[in-house]
Amino acid sequence: MISPSNDLCMNRFWPRAVIFDMDNTLHDLRGARFAAADAVMAYCGVFGDLHFYSLNRNPPTLIEDAVSAYIADGGSADPEMCAWLYHTLEHTCISPFEGISDVLNTLNMSGVKLAIISNADPEDTKKRLNTMHLTSYFDAVVTPDTFGVKKPNPLVFIKTLDLLGVSADEAVMIGDKKDRDVFPPRELKIFAIHALYGTMEKPDKECTVSKPSDILEVLALTRD
Repeated sequence: MISPSNDLCMNRFWPRAVIFDMDNTLHDLRGARFAAADAVMAYCGVFGDLHFYSLNRNPPTLIEDAVSAYIADGGSADPEMCAWLYHTLEHTCISPFEGISDVLNTLNMSGVKLAIISNADPEDTKKRLNTMHLTSYFDAVVTPDTFGVKKPNPLVFIKTLDLLGVSADEAVMIGDKKDRDVFPPRELKIFAIHALYGTMEKPDKECTVSKPSDILEVLALTRD
């Protein structure tokens, strides 16, 4: 599904730069975390549901806290071992969404500058990109440490544009969170696309894609 209800989505254009969110936009972090949680629950044999211990939030120490709280429900498993198992399996399960590599390759071959703005920990960002073999595609990878701010602070978008040497009307932002990846850049006149395939949110009313390959349609980078 492509939702083309605004002029920018209907009147497609060739951007000079495309900026991606990382987690749940380039890859299915939610799926990787659920798979890791399933394995930890099987290992621990503790009654409860680790899925509901806020595994999708920061800071990084939350995983250790969540595992400890989960084990406290019963059983005698070692929290440190379970946390290590969780992190290892989450990392192993990281892979790009189907079609993302083709999108990045097409944009790269078309001379479009590519960047990531992620709120994830810098080390986690680096590990995930390396695991997916996507690092080489990006001209810039921006994390909270890069400029000392993170989404939805508009400064992170402004500084990333400066870093890429492009203006707001020459750039596109793509992400799964409307409140972090879609609405803030639009306030700066950056064309933003809601990556519905990576979220459980309702579709954005202006420009939404339901699979990665739709991004190329919106940007007019495919030809019949």
